[in-house]
Amino acid sequence: MSKSGRVEVLDAWTNPDTFRPAALSNDRLRRLAREYLPIDVSGDPIQFEVNRIPSGWVIELINNAGVTKKPDEPAVINPKAIARVTLKPRVSCSSACAWRSKQVFSDPSEVRVEVRPGALEYVEFH
Repeated sequence: MSKSGRVEVLDAWTNPDTFRPAALSNDRLRRLAREYLPIDVSGDPIQFEVNRIPSGWVIELINNAGVTKKPDEPAVINPKAIARVTLKPRVSCSSACAWRSKQVFSDPSEVRVEVRPGALEYVEFH
């Protein structure tokens, strides 16, 4: 028999905000993120994605807050809905840089980034 890792059977869970069933509880998802993601993302709510690149890691940050869009009207943006997040690598990194804002972080142990409403930022750690 090959090594296949461990199997975990979770109790049924309903999201208290949406009242819809979900595969993972928020608590279990947070624990998995702490255990396996190479970069910790904390601060204001933000959508993010982690990608491995040959020189290290890239975190894509997406601020969905502050954008209201109706089907037949242009988007309305609240300029005050800036997401302020802190990125802390859990792996060894010598530097970090934000692609869009061109910020360079010589000590990437704690990188603070602001993302405007409806905007994206990419932070590369190497």
